[in-house]
Amino acid sequence: MVTELETTTGVGATSRATLDENFVEVTDLGVTFDTGTGFLQKRAEIVAVDGVSFRIARGRTLGLVGGTGSGKSTVAHVIMGMTPPTKGSVIIDGLRVGAVSGRDRARLQRLVQVVLQDPYSSLDPRLKVKDIIAEPLSLGMGARWSRDRTAIRARVLELLGLVGLRENRAERYPHQFSGGQRQRIAIARALAPRPELILLDEPTSALDVSVRAQILTLLKRLQEQLGVTYLIISHDLVTVAYLASDVAVMHLGRIVEIGPTRTMYRSPRHPYTLELLASAPGASATFLTQPRPSGSPADLPPGACRFAYRCALRTRLGNPSRCVEEDPPLVEIAPNHRAACHFPDDVAVMADELKQEQDSATA
Repeated sequence: MVTELETTTGVGATSRATLDENFVEVTDLGVTFDTGTGFLQKRAEIVAVDGVSFRIARGRTLGLVGGTGSGKSTVAHVIMGMTPPTKGSVIIDGLRVGAVSGRDRARLQRLVQVVLQDPYSSLDPRLKVKDIIAEPLSLGMGARWSRDRTAIRARVLELLGLVGLRENRAERYPHQFSGGQRQRIAIARALAPRPELILLDEPTSALDVSVRAQILTLLKRLQEQLGVTYLIISHDLVTVAYLASDVAVMHLGRIVEIGPTRTMYRSPRHPYTLELLASAPGASATFLTQPRPSGSPADLPPGACRFAYRCALRTRLGNPSRCVEEDPPLVEIAPNHRAACHFPDDVAVMADELKQEQDSATA
């Protein structure tokens, strides 16, 4: 492996949340966007997500990692019901996203909440904190509170205490708080209707290092206390390592590797996962400077591996023809660990070599 990262993971399940392998089930998900805008303009399609499948057990955390344009945020938008899928399905606690109505739709809206990247832009500056947190309840996501102002007030104060803020902060506005405090408010709002799945979209990227650690600790404590399930979208591998029990790495709309966090950090089996690990702070930069092909995905022939255009392993192996003739499927290489690479054992050799280099450099 390239770098040693502390990966304190755990199920975090309580009596409220019993492990259920099918709590969130994404199957063969595909999203295609049509870019044509004019009558005479040639229409084109962009495949943002292509055949993505994964499951999240109740009370666990899946980290969805990848670079800009990998499709990870699009997957989150589909799960939230913001973007309709072109193919495939998303099922949450037995409810199919985009195919429910009436009570089931209201239940799904309560079931899934989101914490966004920028806590300042996600909070209405015109509302006091008490109104921001109470908004999901007032809108009916929490039916038993929707008309009971006393119950709403009590719930708001309970949530403030849960995220580590004093009760007297309820009368203040968002601009009167620091970035970390605003993110705590956003988390409290997400918890208001008692959701069972929270999507964390880069939840700490807008915060400084010390505050980031506090928010991560808070999120982990809340999961252990409430049994909530997380899907964390991030490019920050340290964040994912701390929270996630499993990690899925995306590249150009596909999952190229997925497995338990500890396994993937210690023994990656896809060159792109290795590249992401080598890019983490404190990691050896040797892998990033190794010879690799030049070009773009558009230069690859149809049916080629989507990572072949920049794969250092491909160069190391002498540019085997298989890389540009056959797109590798996502196959199981170890229990609960899958990778889409023709040469996963050679990736493991590279990872071990880089780990040895790093150990000798720090000795």
